[in-house]
Amino acid sequence: MKVSRKKYLSIKQIYKLDKDANEKYFIPSFVLMENAGKSVAEFVISRFNKKSRIIIFCGPGKNAGDGFVVARYLKLKDYDIDVVLCEKENSYSGDTKLNLKIIKKLEVNCLKFEEVKNLNRYNLIIDALFGIGLNRNISGKYLRIIEKINNSGKKVVSIDIPSGINGDTGDVMGIAIKSDYTITMGFLKKGFRNNITKKFLGKVIIADIGYPG
Repeated sequence: MKVSRKKYLSIKQIYKLDKDANEKYFIPSFVLMENAGKSVAEFVISRFNKKSRIIIFCGPGKNAGDGFVVARYLKLKDYDIDVVLCEKENSYSGDTKLNLKIIKKLEVNCLKFEEVKNLNRYNLIIDALFGIGLNRNISGKYLRIIEKINNSGKKVVSIDIPSGINGDTGDVMGIAIKSDYTITMGFLKKGFRNNITKKFLGKVIIADIGYPG
């Protein structure tokens, strides 16, 4: 599917790009995740120096895997990094699980959400909670996490989409991260056209993660 990088794509179209990359062009999903995380890390390195303290909140799915890749690159560049695992380690699977194993081997500091008492010590928060597939309202611990982030007064970078935003409609699924920067993968998302969504996106940067075409 050859489309302009500036075109707004639906979730279905994005999933087709992922599938085609894997099945038609033999590009493993691990490579796309690697490219996504590296793009975010490069953006952070370009804007925040090594004195910055950075915390990455990682949710239950593949968006967390992108966050683990970001953590690896920043750790290797000697940034002060904490990763918050919002789910149990054994709940992760596939590429996400492998990238978690890598950062654990590199001794990246991993915390449970309950261990994060406040965010005062950090200069930057990276949102790797939920991606474009979110289709239900946020509640429970994730509602508390997002409230904590939004009330922190810290700079926030979201991976692909601010957590809590519906990728197709742009609707807020109960609550959403208010980002300063959104590094979106490959293409703009259809939901970004919603006027309500724009106050959550911050500055949007399109990252080229290697989709063919």
